[in-house]
Amino acid sequence: MASTPYQPIPDKTQPHVDRLVGARVGGLEVGERVVEGRFGTLYQARQATTGREVTLEVLRAGLGGNDAEVRAVNAIKCAGVADVLDFGVVPDGRRFRVLERLDGESLEQRVLRGGPMTATEAAARLGQLAEVLQAAHAWALPHGSLGPSTVFFLEGGVKVIDFGLAKARATVEADLHALGALGFMLVSGQELAERPPASRTPGVPEPLDRLLRDLFENRVADATAARRAFARVSTLLEKPAAVTSPPEPSSSPVEPAPAPRRSRALVLVLAGVAVAGALAVTVGWWSSSTSLPPEPVTPPTPPTQPPQAAPLEAPLQPDEGEELELDEAGALEPEPAGPRPSTAPAHRRSRAAPTAGALMQEIGRLESGLRRQMRPGDDYDQAFYVLNKQRLRLTGAPSEKDRRDVAAQLAAWRHSYLRR
Repeated sequence: MASTPYQPIPDKTQPHVDRLVGARVGGLEVGERVVEGRFGTLYQARQATTGREVTLEVLRAGLGGNDAEVRAVNAIKCAGVADVLDFGVVPDGRRFRVLERLDGESLEQRVLRGGPMTATEAAARLGQLAEVLQAAHAWALPHGSLGPSTVFFLEGGVKVIDFGLAKARATVEADLHALGALGFMLVSGQELAERPPASRTPGVPEPLDRLLRDLFENRVADATAARRAFARVSTLLEKPAAVTSPPEPSSSPVEPAPAPRRSRALVLVLAGVAVAGALAVTVGWWSSSTSLPPEPVTPPTPPTQPPQAAPLEAPLQPDEGEELELDEAGALEPEPAGPRPSTAPAHRRSRAAPTAGALMQEIGRLESGLRRQMRPGDDYDQAFYVLNKQRLRLTGAPSEKDRRDVAAQLAAWRHSYLRR
């Protein structure tokens, strides 16, 4: 019987040996492990040729990444999105990403180490995170898996990793819901299991608690509105009197404060003003008593017909081939030939969401406009990538929310790429 090398039975008492630590992967010298994240393991690393310090993320089996995803993430051009420098495959078949150096700790590490944040600090950090989401959503790149291990706190800012790795379809609503859940984790010191408590969260000021609940329940329109709301909450939290009840009046009688003493010069000035006022009244009475009576004023004749109220604006039905413009709310509207008439009804009817067909036509027009303005050497791969992504979202039977979101993304795309 052939002998086999002795293999110890693994148990919890034996230390885990990470074979990547100290190895070379894709031209990188791998250092110590930083954190075990949701999508993979992060290591400190150094580029062997340049000596540049970077972060290596080895993804879990089954997760991938390609050149289009990397370029899409880097196109966001936001300081809060971690740049992806390279990608490849480790010897065991798992894919990896090379990120910029993350000198900080994940949100999860911060809560485990320091416990709950103060309301003021949490509102500031969440406002920074909302600004990152605002930039990513403008490029039609929702995260889809925002969580405690994908957000890093650095000195003075945040960094978000793992864009483009969500297995399910990423949506703006999912990002805003996750932002609210992360907010509750920051102020409570523990991850939210299911839903926030029914009543106000203990120790959390009411404005911040209400905003986190609105985010969690998707009652906030978009990341821009979330960023502005966190800015307002931060301002309120800097003024404690604005979020706390006023002190109750004291039951003990309070003696009135003595009247301030006036200087002799002030008394003389006031006396002079009083005499001048009396003389003015006397002269006015004498002139009015000697002047002719005023002629009667004829009242204006009322109009024969009441003014017509401006008609309510009907939902838009775009014609074939009509040039469409996307407004900030994500609705499609025709470009006016001249100045718009002034309409101010008491209650404007909300616009109907644009149809999938109208949005498809708009994508085609945007592509044509981009090709017309292209010059030799221009690189618009990312622009066409974003439009194709929106076209895929319109396949099947997109919901009203999806159509409104696509319209908003197309408006941001037009602002970024088409020359005026």
